Amino acid sequence: MKAKRQHKNILGRGKAHQTSYQYRIIKAVAKVAKVVAIIIGAIIGLLMWAVFKPIYRGVGWLISILTLFAALYWLLTL
Repeated sequence: MKAKRQHKNILGRGKAHQTSYQYRIIKAVAKVAKVVAIIIGAIIGLLMWAVFKPIYRGVGWLISILTLFAALYWLLTL
């Protein structure tokens, strides 16, 4: 039986083991980072909803009042 390339390269086995260990660590860190990103995104989303929703409502009322005044001015100046 002839020695193949993978049998000759003994350094490759050690690297494969380290790569596998590093791969598992990277995957675990990626999962943790994903969970943290979801939590931070949810908090930012809730804050934006709590802050900007009333502002948008206020802007809607302001536009409605300005439109009412514009319509009244238009009707009174015919």
